[in-house]
Amino acid sequence: MGSVVTGAVASLGAGLYGAAWELRRRAYASGWLRPRRVGARVVSVGNLTVGGTGKTTFTLRLARLALERGLAPAVVCRRYHPGPGGRGDEELMYRAALGEGRVFAGSSKLASAAAAARAGLDPVIVDDGLSHWPLARDVDVVLLDAHDLTGGGRLLPAGRLREPLCALQRARAVVVSRLKAGEDPAPWLERARALAPGAMLAAARHRVKGVRPLGNGEVAPGARVRVVSATGNPAAVEASAREAGFEVTSASRWRDHHWFTPGEAQRELARAAGEGSWLLLTAKDAVRWPESAGRDRVAVLEVEWEWVAGGGAVERMALEGQGA
Repeated sequence: MGSVVTGAVASLGAGLYGAAWELRRRAYASGWLRPRRVGARVVSVGNLTVGGTGKTTFTLRLARLALERGLAPAVVCRRYHPGPGGRGDEELMYRAALGEGRVFAGSSKLASAAAAARAGLDPVIVDDGLSHWPLARDVDVVLLDAHDLTGGGRLLPAGRLREPLCALQRARAVVVSRLKAGEDPAPWLERARALAPGAMLAAARHRVKGVRPLGNGEVAPGARVRVVSATGNPAAVEASAREAGFEVTSASRWRDHHWFTPGEAQRELARAAGEGSWLLLTAKDAVRWPESAGRDRVAVLEVEWEWVAGGGAVERMALEGQGA
C-alpha cells in the first residue's frame, strides 16, 4: 500500500512539474518573457536528466580547445552546494584548470555570463545551461547518457527527467556520452536521431587518463580499491575503475556534491584499510576531500573526454559556428 501511495504522489508531482514547465515554455514562446543576450557567443553544455552525463568533462574539453585556437573562453557554472571556502566543487575544478579569471560562478547564470562578456571573454561556455531560460544561447549541446538515454521517460520526481524529451528540439547538437570502450555508437546514434531529428549527432566516452596518489605512495597497476563517490553517476565511476584495471573490492556512494567531513573520510579510510585496498576518488570528489583526514593510500582516478563519432563537427559548430 505504501509503495502505491508513494507512486501516486510521485506521479502527481511529475504532473505538476510538467505543467509548470509548459507554462514557462509558452511564456517564452509567446514573447511574454524574453531571454537576454550578452555581448559574447554563448554555448550551453546541458542535459535533460539528473545525474552525471559528463558535462564538466566536456565543458573543460571545450574551454581548453578554445584556448588552443587562440580564443578567450570563460566558463559559467552555478555555485551549487558550496563547501567550507564558499565555492562549489565544479567551480574549484574549473579555476584549477583554467585560472581564476576565466570562471564565473554564482546563483544566476545570466548575471555570470554577462560579467564574463563584460570582461572581454568569448565564447562563454555555460555548464548546465539548457534549463536556464533567461539566458539566450547561440548553441545548446545536450548530453545523453548512453545507458539511460531517456532518463526513464518520466519527469521528476517520478523519474529522472528535468525537462520533457521534446526539449531536445532546442538542441543544436546531441551527444551520446559514456559509451564503453570499443562500444559501437551506431545503435545509440539511431535512437538519438529519433529523439532529435534536427540536431547534429555525436558520441563520446570517458577515457581513463591515469591515476595519481593524493598523498604518499604509488598505486600499482591492478591494485585493490574501494571506490568512494559523491557524483551524479557513481556506477560510471566504478566502471571506469574496472576499465583502468583495478580490482574494486567495494564501493561507497554518497549524495552528489557531498563535502566529506573529517570523520566521514576517516571512516572510509578505515574501511579501505580493512579490505587491504586503496581508497579511490574522482577528481571532483578529491576537491571535497578534507586534508585533515589523511591522504596516504588515497588515489584520484582522472578521466578525459574522448570522441567516438562526430566530435570534430560538434566542436567546430560550438566554437566557431561552422556547420550550424
